[in-house]
Amino acid sequence: MNKVKTGLLVSAVSFLLNGLFGYSHVLADTIADEISSVESNLLPAVLITGQPAFRLEDRMAHYRVPGISITVIRDYEILWSRQYGLADVDLAVPVSPTTQFNVGSLSKGMASLAVLSLVNDGLVELDGDINSQLKSWKVPENEFTQQARVTPRLLMNHSGGAIFSPPVFYAPDHLPTLLQTLNGQSPANTRPVTIDRVPGSHFQYSNAGFAILQQLAEDAAGEPFEVLSRNRIFDPLQMIHSGYEQALPDGALINRAAGHQRNGMTEEIKRHAYPILAAGGLWTTTEDYARFVIELQKTYQGRSQKIISQELARQMLSPQAARQYGLGVFMRENDGEIHYFGHMGDNRGFFAGYLAHITDGYGVVIFTNSQVGAQLIPEVSRSVAAVYAWEDYLPEARVVVPITNETLEAYAGTYQIGSDAAFRVEPVDGQLFLDQFGGVQLFHVGEGEFVSRFRMGSLQFGEVTGGSSPTAVFHFADELGRFMQAPITAKRIGAQTILPYQLLEADRYEEALAAYRNLKRENPDDQSVSESRLNRMGYTYLGREELDRALAAFKINVALYPDSWNCYDSIGEAYMQRGENDLAIESFKRSLELNPNNQHGKLMLEKLEGGG
Repeated sequence: MNKVKTGLLVSAVSFLLNGLFGYSHVLADTIADEISSVESNLLPAVLITGQPAFRLEDRMAHYRVPGISITVIRDYEILWSRQYGLADVDLAVPVSPTTQFNVGSLSKGMASLAVLSLVNDGLVELDGDINSQLKSWKVPENEFTQQARVTPRLLMNHSGGAIFSPPVFYAPDHLPTLLQTLNGQSPANTRPVTIDRVPGSHFQYSNAGFAILQQLAEDAAGEPFEVLSRNRIFDPLQMIHSGYEQALPDGALINRAAGHQRNGMTEEIKRHAYPILAAGGLWTTTEDYARFVIELQKTYQGRSQKIISQELARQMLSPQAARQYGLGVFMRENDGEIHYFGHMGDNRGFFAGYLAHITDGYGVVIFTNSQVGAQLIPEVSRSVAAVYAWEDYLPEARVVVPITNETLEAYAGTYQIGSDAAFRVEPVDGQLFLDQFGGVQLFHVGEGEFVSRFRMGSLQFGEVTGGSSPTAVFHFADELGRFMQAPITAKRIGAQTILPYQLLEADRYEEALAAYRNLKRENPDDQSVSESRLNRMGYTYLGREELDRALAAFKINVALYPDSWNCYDSIGEAYMQRGENDLAIESFKRSLELNPNNQHGKLMLEKLEGGG
């Protein structure tokens, strides 16, 4: 080759390489700018024109979320992944790309894909009677199963009639087997799994239903759920940092985040264990989980069939018994159209979520090691949606409508909801503030309607005429964006009306106890005096480190429900935090007398009596 040709070839190669590397640098700079925009553009549930966005680091500090991992999907690929904060505040271990989080109910989508892979291979009949397919255990027959069959499809879409069952967690060395959980046998501290409504008749979210699915999968595959998931999903999708294993050697725990309380401190047990792996036992990274999401998107479009067929993927990502749920995934509806699928999930000390477009190959996966991640995750999701211009996702911004100070003053006061709840609105410097949700500013959007930036819904005041006492219709979503109750009309009450919870907060314990006894006597079914409500009150005070009030709430619960093991278990925790170990021991012992299978009580008692 002569010198001229050689020079031309070198020039061509040099030009090509410079172009490629130049393009690469531009692309990297663009992504870096996009990441920076996501970090500085967190958005609340309701957008108000002229109100600023938030920075990620500020919101993590605000919510006391120690660590977070974010992976963004675009064009059916992982576009970028970033981690922030600490995986374990005690050890100051930073979150890394390989840090595994417990993802709670995000396990259900993965488990559904595992079962559908068995359907794909002819080992499970999706619409067949589940008892004809189970080998190691059978669904107990009763009047409901005689009316309709329980099928794998119905269990995956939460209409199989399986009992409602909140997540139950254990110390890793006290973990019951799946069969013990299904049968309600020690050391499980849950009742046996049964069917309590006609299969196919109602949507009823059920972890117990996924316990049945897990047993079905193990029977059909002839191997443990951890193994079949690795063989059928993790390995084919190169999810090398994922697993359902609940107990690991100490040396391997460095890659698993610790769970943290609402105050930002680690849980007593940093990594709880879960016997129903299919419902809440998955440990994974955001990048690994994004690979699962991308595979569903590709299979839906017919671009991949690594795990299941396109038809099964389309059934999985379509409304089933309830319009808001497919097979192991929630469907997001907006103005009558469904464009997205996703899920939120939590277990003790963790909260995770993901959202993805069904047909256009984009989405985001977000994990936190804090129970308060429930509020942070949607803010990050909305930032990603804004930066990448997601279709039909962000709400329209509301415009503030001016209102006179005289009208604000007329609305001010305390409004009662039910027999033991109230909210207060108060004008300050021409603005209205609500004492709910940690205290929020309300924005007037016209005709007496006020909204908060941090909760969907509104507070609608009635017209005030002739000095009449106004009413207010209270209708806000919970922290996950769900409207759990119908709008409630509340009437303003005077200072002379003191509700039981207000007596408790005024540290008037004996009067509060008498008031709650009276409420329960007048209406035993009143949710204001339910065991679960009083228990939540106690733990809310514990989270705020208001130990005296927490103890008072738990004492009231024990007085009203003296035969409840859980009441004694909760008050034992309060005594422990106050350093009253003798009373804590006494409470945990009473809890174990009432429920010998209370593993948390056993663990706390061992710690107290062992001096640990």
